[in-house]
Formats: sequence, C-alpha cells, structure tokens
Amino acid sequence: MLKSIKFIHTADIHLGKKLSCNSSKNSKLEELFTDATEQAFKNLVELAVKQEIDFILIAGDLYDREARSIKSSLFFLKQCQQLNMNNIEIYIISGNHDPAGVENEVFELPKNVHYFSSENVETMNFKKENKLAARIIGQSYRQKFENRTMYNYYTAADQSVFNIALLHTALNKDNHRYVPVNKSELLTKNEIHYWALGHLHQYQKINKKPAVNFSGTLQSHNISEQGSKGAILVEVDSNLQTRETFIPLAPVIFKEIVINLEKEKRLDNITDLQQLITKNLEALLSKIKVKNESRQYKIKAVITRLNIMGRSPVHQYAADNREELEETLLEEMRIIFSKEKPLLWLHSLILQTAKPLENLEELKKSSQLYQNIDQLINEILTDDKLNQELLAEWGQIWQGDENAEDRSNQRFYPDSKIQKNILKEVEKIIISELIEGGD
Repeated sequence: MLKSIKFIHTADIHLGKKLSCNSSKNSKLEELFTDATEQAFKNLVELAVKQEIDFILIAGDLYDREARSIKSSLFFLKQCQQLNMNNIEIYIISGNHDPAGVENEVFELPKNVHYFSSENVETMNFKKENKLAARIIGQSYRQKFENRTMYNYYTAADQSVFNIALLHTALNKDNHRYVPVNKSELLTKNEIHYWALGHLHQYQKINKKPAVNFSGTLQSHNISEQGSKGAILVEVDSNLQTRETFIPLAPVIFKEIVINLEKEKRLDNITDLQQLITKNLEALLSKIKVKNESRQYKIKAVITRLNIMGRSPVHQYAADNREELEETLLEEMRIIFSKEKPLLWLHSLILQTAKPLENLEELKKSSQLYQNIDQLINEILTDDKLNQELLAEWGQIWQGDENAEDRSNQRFYPDSKIQKNILKEVEKIIISELIEGGD
C-alpha cells in the first residue's frame, strides 16, 4: 500500500537580505526588521516539526547572493540540524540569486540536506518506512541567468508514487533569463503530480491538477511585495490525492495605503489632513489585529507607504513646502504608531496633491476642446502604437521590465494603471492651464 506523505513547499527565502524600511533610530525596530527573514524561516522550521512533515522543498534563492555570508550560512546550518533531529529531509535547488548550489555552502551540512546538481537533472527518491513514497526531480541554476530548458529532462519512471518537480522560473516563454517555459509545456509532463515553483514572490496557484504552484517568498523585503507571505503545506494521501494549505509565516508585512483626497470630505488645513491620515492608519491596524486572531504565526509589524493624492484646498500648504510637510507628517505618525502592537512603521509619505479644479466633468461637456483632450487621452491608453510613442517620449526611465529583477533601480515599469493615473492628471493640468490662461 502506498504511504501518505506530508511536505512543505517554499522558495525565495533570501537569507542575508534586509528589509527596506527607511531605517529608524529605534533599536528594537531595527532588530525586528533585521531579523525578520530569519524569523520567518524559524517559523517554517517550527511548523515543519509541529506538523511532523516528511520533507521541505526549497525551489531556489535560499540565499540572497552567491557569496553567502558566514552568519546566514551558520543560521541555515543550525536550522538544518534541528530538522535532522526530527527526521525531516530538505531538498534544494539553487536559483538566480544563489547559483551553483552545495559547492558554495560555507559549512558542511547534515545528511538530511539534499542539493540538486547544476549540471544535470537529478531524481532523488524519498523513502518512508523503507518503501519508495515520492520522487523529487530538479536541477539547480549554474549561473545568475539560466536559459536552459532543463524541464524537458524532468521525467519519472511511472506514476506509482508521488512525483514532484522543483523549478525556478519566471514561467514566461519569452523570458530567457529564468528558464523559459510556460504552463502548457509543464502540463505535458503527465507523470508529474506537483510542480514546486520558485522565483515569483507572490503565492500563486497556477493549476489545480496536476498542481502547479508558486509558494512566493517567506518574508517580503520591500514595499512592492505586499500582503501575507508564507509557504504551502501539502498532504498527500495513499491514493495520491492532495490537500494544500497556504500558511502565512512572515512576522512583518508591507502595505501601501492610497488616499484620494477628491473622494474625501473637504480638507481646509493640515489638522484635517492629520486626522484623515490617522483614521486610515488606525483602520489598517484594526484589520491586522483581526488577521492575527486566526494566524498561527502573528504579524509583529506592518511597514506602510502612504500615498496621498488628488486635488484639494489643503494643497496650498504643500505647494511651496512639500518636502517639509512630508517629513513633518512622517515623523509625527511614526511617533504615534510605532508604539502600537503590532507596531506600524511608516516607510514613507508621499504627497501628490494639486489645487482644486471645480466641475471638471461639466467643463468637458461644455467645450469641444476639452472633449478632444479627453478623447486623445483615451486613445493613447488604448492604441498600442500611440502608447509606445508616448513611452518613448517619457524616456528610458519608464522602459523598465515588469519583473523587478530584470530592470535597473533607475527604471520604472509603466503598467496600465500608472499610465492612466499620469495621463488623467496631465489632462487636469492642461485644462487648468487653459482656464487660467497659462502659457
């Protein structure tokens, strides 16, 4: 009779990477943010022991960089030793951040750690009570960029046991940096029951049967990685049927709050603005506290970016002193909310305000010129040729790739939402200048 198994699928742990939080002078905060990645991994190990799982799968980027730090390597060694004492195996492929694999490990790892070769596809057999219970297939990255179609050689002898494939990929056929492949190609491998993917930092269930999953990162590291992060607990019964559960493990989460002043009541002064910010941050904290009630591993902190935008009378106080107002509000809110539990740390506060433009829609209806401007804006958003011409005019800074790892820090990805926001604000500026007789 086939043996049931239980395993955890994780990836993109990035040991050695610090959180981007615009550091504070508070030593306790600094310690929390510095140790967050390791704490998330400790939570993973604790979960594995409590759940009495059979093995852990790490689908690439265990470390943040190829030259691994002594501290991070020693931390990983100790966690592996703890897992070894509980008879839990670990199967690892290296990704684009930590290519090559075991040969770059600083310490000798215990026997329960199994790295896959970067030269060839390997199949490792997992036995339970001396009987074959699962096959794990994988191959590590050889270098930072990996265009080999290694998945072509992912084969299993049969489907008599649960077959798992480990792959670090962007799951994009046109992306030749991170194993070019798409979902349909993976699904041609009929003998594979579970694809454990890494590289994308958001938990995603790509396919149900066979299972194709990104576990996402264990711990977010910057404001672009919002929401809960964790790992997937997979239970496989004797009939090879699975039950999957995503378990949040991150002690720190990131969250952006956007406040559109045009949808709020009139703000006449900075006190009104402070009260509005406070209300939004208190609402966020209330939601976090509710989440914590059902979470096994509690959220200890939320790092927040506050984006305040729109046309409002309060803009008069930001018009000539924007940086001073941003800094003042930022420090005031940090003092108030860093004392909360869980604590809320304001990463940044951005004011994107402008003076009010009354009755914009009425103005559009009353003038053919304004209607033509509105039509042109919409055409730019929907016509691919016009859109590309616009991005060329905006310059190279707006020609970044959708994947943050594929673009430099000096470029931005102009997705449709960003383009729409910019163009709609441009429309308001043009109409405002026409009304006031500007050049």
